[in-house]
Amino acid sequence: MDMSQIKKLREETGAGMLDCKKALESSSGDYALALKSLQTTTQKSEGNSRVASKGLCSVVINQNQAILFEVNAETDFVSKNEYFVQLIQDLGPLLIQSNVTNAKDALLLKMDDLTVGQKIQQTASIIKENAQLRRFYRVIKEDTQGFGSYVHQGGKVVTLVILDQNNSQIANALAMQVTANSPLYIDPKTIDEDTINYEKFMFEKAHGALDENQFNQHLNEICLLTQDYIKNPEIKVSDLLKENKISLIDFFRFELGQGIENKLNCKLDIPCDGSSITVTPIY
Repeated sequence: MDMSQIKKLREETGAGMLDCKKALESSSGDYALALKSLQTTTQKSEGNSRVASKGLCSVVINQNQAILFEVNAETDFVSKNEYFVQLIQDLGPLLIQSNVTNAKDALLLKMDDLTVGQKIQQTASIIKENAQLRRFYRVIKEDTQGFGSYVHQGGKVVTLVILDQNNSQIANALAMQVTANSPLYIDPKTIDEDTINYEKFMFEKAHGALDENQFNQHLNEICLLTQDYIKNPEIKVSDLLKENKISLIDFFRFELGQGIENKLNCKLDIPCDGSSITVTPIY
């Protein structure tokens, strides 16, 4: 038995020495078959039955494109695990330089000698936790527009803001605002009727009988333009933009585990492919 192969299998899969030895024996010394066997066994034994709601989110900007993605694992410890952190750092440049627009296609990209999906499972085997690329979203802006971003606590929350012009100072400040205040919409005036009805339902569920004044205040608090500006609470975000003759195009916010542990009496679906979030109240 080649001990160097056993050592290499342990490094790549995190499996015990005896398991690596058995895998090599059953594959008649074929390293590739042994590796595949161990990866399959690990996925079955540790895998998809356990909820992965921890991990890290990331935002990467490259000229006119930006990406946000989330890789989940099972515990908070992975956010400081060298293998998991390195995985996130390696994924960013690969994803931003690709043309993929959803998580399903991202998993098929080549990463070293593996696909992204295989690389994630390899890392999962090493850290001994279920891991998955849960969400991936690509944003493309025009040449005249500007990006701003913010990363909170190393990747527990990542945000991206698009303005109609390049102003990194204001864009980054608003990305921080989105991180801190968690707005859901841009402006109360642009919210569609179905969404208003949903917000009324949730407001009544939390506060009892609907009070229009209180509800309107609630809408102002969950819309970015009508929030108090965190760096100067005496003005609204809309005042800041108006003063600088800037318009907000859009914003994006990824929070770790968002939607996985949903305690509200509603169905919350946050797709992996970056398509629209759907919320269905359960009456």
